[in-house]
Amino acid sequence: MSVKLANDGGGGIPFDGAPRWANHTCEVCHVGAPHLVSIALESDHPELFTTGWVPEQQYHLRVRLLNEWAGLQYVANGDDCGQIDATPFKPCDDNGFSLELDDATDRTTGGFQQVINTACSTAVPDDPIVAISKSGAAIHEQDNGRASWDVCWTAPPAGTGNITAYLAVVDGNGGTGSAAFPNDTINDDVAAGAVPLVEAGAGSTNNVGGCNAAGDTGGLGIVLALAVFALGRRRRLLLGLLIASSASACVHVRPRQRETLAHRNMTFGPDPAEDELDLHMQESREGSSGGYGSSGGGCGCN
Repeated sequence: MSVKLANDGGGGIPFDGAPRWANHTCEVCHVGAPHLVSIALESDHPELFTTGWVPEQQYHLRVRLLNEWAGLQYVANGDDCGQIDATPFKPCDDNGFSLELDDATDRTTGGFQQVINTACSTAVPDDPIVAISKSGAAIHEQDNGRASWDVCWTAPPAGTGNITAYLAVVDGNGGTGSAAFPNDTINDDVAAGAVPLVEAGAGSTNNVGGCNAAGDTGGLGIVLALAVFALGRRRRLLLGLLIASSASACVHVRPRQRETLAHRNMTFGPDPAEDELDLHMQESREGSSGGYGSSGGGCGCN
């Protein structure tokens, strides 16, 4: 498939929260997001989100930006927006997304195809709305006012195991609305999340840790809700709705990742000698000892 990345703000790097990108999202660049938007991941096969993906089956996926608010006043500018030499300059409502599906080794799996006239196709449109990056993720091409993107995904062979869909969206605000800054990365809105997809008939390997995905107050968490609704031609789509909430995030650390997290530079105190001195003074003041952790490395040692 052709790779067309000339207009992609991420330069082909889909910061969608996947582990291979160090869990970075679009907020690496887009700062000051108020987190008012959310994401929907849809499929023409509802069982994708319930009983799981079927090996080598093709799925028509749709990523939707929900609760869009930034830059809506520029939608009426249509295809004439963004022309630097035009007078007066007409700003664009440029939004974007990234989507990748990774296996248990954090590598992209399956394959993306274009959607042409609502059907999956191996052909490449002259002006594609969705591009496939060299890294194997589906990403956006700028298109004024667009808040949903369709792409087809062919599932990998049997035995691949559980897969995670990582996705992120940006609600662009049109920059400063001037030709000097038709796009910037300040105060755009951003949302990101992950959807676990089990392999149908292969059993589930869900983590059951002492961790609540909703978390406590403070920070940004992800709540996954599922709802079924009807779309054109009576095909039923399952909506994987990722709602950004005011809650702490929760991540299960894989065993193979603990070696990195247990590295010496992951300890909370960078100077062991200074820590020992602080502990000694604390014990002297309070007349107590202990409760200062245990031997080992950083936060991934257990």
